[in-house]
Amino acid sequence: MSSTKLIVLKSKELIYTAILLALIIIFVIIMINMFKDRESSSDSARTVKTSAPADAVTDETRYTPGTYSSQLTLGDNTLSVMVTVDEHYITEVAFKQMDEAVTTMYPLLETALEDINTQLHYMSSVDDITPSGDSSYTTRLILDSIKTALKDAVVN
Repeated sequence: MSSTKLIVLKSKELIYTAILLALIIIFVIIMINMFKDRESSSDSARTVKTSAPADAVTDETRYTPGTYSSQLTLGDNTLSVMVTVDEHYITEVAFKQMDEAVTTMYPLLETALEDINTQLHYMSSVDDITPSGDSSYTTRLILDSIKTALKDAVVN
């Protein structure tokens, strides 16, 4: 003969268990997305290194030669981003009047700027620059300022 067994569960235990399971699932999803982003950025970094040298003009973007500037705001500080171009290429990007306090507060600025200048030597477009892992946010801020400065330089 079978006997009926009753299981008594406290509602607090069920709620705590459900919350814990939900947090574990969210954590796993976040971890999977983080590693997917790293794999895709490392793949794109590999393709950047194999791109054509600056001697081969692949797009028809033409610039009015000169130096153009735009503002980059970081907290309370404002930097001038100077972009020097010739007819087809961006030759140099630099900061004008960068204060020592800004360098101390934002140590990745100089590294990101050097990385951008290095990549511009091999790229024909600002859109082809790939931000490095450590300073990707900083690089994107600088790239946005470069694009703003280039709006005045582009010949239609």
